[in-house]
Amino acid sequence: MTRPKRRLLSLIAFGFLIVPSSPPSQEYDWAKIDEEAFEKIQPTEKIMDAIGIKAGMSVGEVGAGGGRVAVKVARRVGPEGRVFANDISESALAYMRARCVREKIRNLEVVKGTLTDPRLPKGKLDAVYMTYTYRHLERPVDILENIAPALKPGGVLAVIDSKSYNRDPARNEIIRNARLAGYELAKLETFLPEDDIYLLRAVSKNL
Repeated sequence: MTRPKRRLLSLIAFGFLIVPSSPPSQEYDWAKIDEEAFEKIQPTEKIMDAIGIKAGMSVGEVGAGGGRVAVKVARRVGPEGRVFANDISESALAYMRARCVREKIRNLEVVKGTLTDPRLPKGKLDAVYMTYTYRHLERPVDILENIAPALKPGGVLAVIDSKSYNRDPARNEIIRNARLAGYELAKLETFLPEDDIYLLRAVSKNL
């Protein structure tokens, strides 16, 4: 896939995070997302391996969109695990609910959040991740801060986004805002062709 096409897909698929939810008539048709194209540059199985997602875990996603990644995570964690898929778009939420029925996914719960709070369950999650979402957050520090209470002790927050953030490590916005929100960088995975995976752990004394 060319870079212009990738950027276009990214804007289409995750543009709902730029502004509050719009009326249904103005929202995107999630069935039109080219999920196979995303999988080629962001293979979900490899990302789950990097995060350490295993059977029986409880996992959250921020900005789940149409559920491309969330349903795969739900299959991996299995019937003893659970996935909480967050979004602020009404059409995305409706699409994910219908998708779970269609694909017989019974361990995924759809969660409507706000621009500053994903509203994930407190203290119950082994991991939270966001793919192609960070770049669209209006108030990233607030979102990161409000994810932390959902994590169990030792839980990980994974941010998957463009390598462009890491071209100048001294100015890396993701790491800077994560620190402001009370996280430290545990590991940086760089094996994806166009994206990096930031594995963050909360260190705030208030958690």
